[in-house]
Amino acid sequence: MSFKAHELYQEYEDPNKYKTSTEKKVERALEDAKEEGLGTRKETVNFQEMKELFGKNFLGPEAVEKTFGVPLAEVPEIPFSVEELERAEKLGQMLLLRVDKTAEGKPMSLEAMTNILTKRWKDAGMGELLNSADGWKSWIGEDFFMKEAPRMGWALVSKDVLPESLRKNYLEQTEVIIATLKNEAFKGMDMPEEYEKAIAEFELKKDKLAKLMNDDWQKAAKELLELKITKLTRQTVPETIYDLAMYYDANNERLLSDKYTWAASLDPDGRLVALGTFDARGVLGRRCYPDARYGYLGVSLSRRL
Repeated sequence: MSFKAHELYQEYEDPNKYKTSTEKKVERALEDAKEEGLGTRKETVNFQEMKELFGKNFLGPEAVEKTFGVPLAEVPEIPFSVEELERAEKLGQMLLLRVDKTAEGKPMSLEAMTNILTKRWKDAGMGELLNSADGWKSWIGEDFFMKEAPRMGWALVSKDVLPESLRKNYLEQTEVIIATLKNEAFKGMDMPEEYEKAIAEFELKKDKLAKLMNDDWQKAAKELLELKITKLTRQTVPETIYDLAMYYDANNERLLSDKYTWAASLDPDGRLVALGTFDARGVLGRRCYPDARYGYLGVSLSRRL
């Protein structure tokens, strides 16, 4: 579905807001999409049913407001099919809603999240979000710290790293992600076209990327991040921090307490950022070359559309 048609589809849920001419425009866009065979995978997802299905692993608009103080006048549709969601719940994933702006309309950056949570968490004896806000700002870059925000929308996120992804380099971890999609997340199901295309792109490029990691690690790191499969299945640094904060704030349980997940973000020198070991001192971060392999470094599967 085209962006415009999708946008109109979202707005059409409340037709009383619009004049007759706009309603007709919406109807035409929906009919055009139907004629093109688009959106056939889309089905109605009952918000309340998903909340009951996922239980404490459902972090929707109420959790967004509780954790970050952002009230949502409109909640995006959950983009996954009912079958995908039921499978994700069985796999122990969480379904959460990310927002990219604070209540004041500023980027939901590492700086913003730290400012929002530090005092409240300290007063409640909950510890820190980041092990050192000044330290993070120094090594990841002030611009990144103040401006980079999560991508808005729903995501299905593993609560731990994929076990098979430990002791794997970034490229090998991506192969583990693809195997998990095929053998677990979408086993016996139709895989969305977006993922099929992303996997096909990876298969075409993986040999070149393997060589590039030896010849030019900085270029390899950039190209790994540009892969469609990376963008669809890995958290960025602010998304990882956001997800950890949301789950901890809602359930008083720290995820990634003894492991690191490799994110879809670079440090100023071009190394790939990993973060984790979330304890009372806050989340730690480190930079790794793309060919690095460590027993504590894996990847959390974070699916979005």
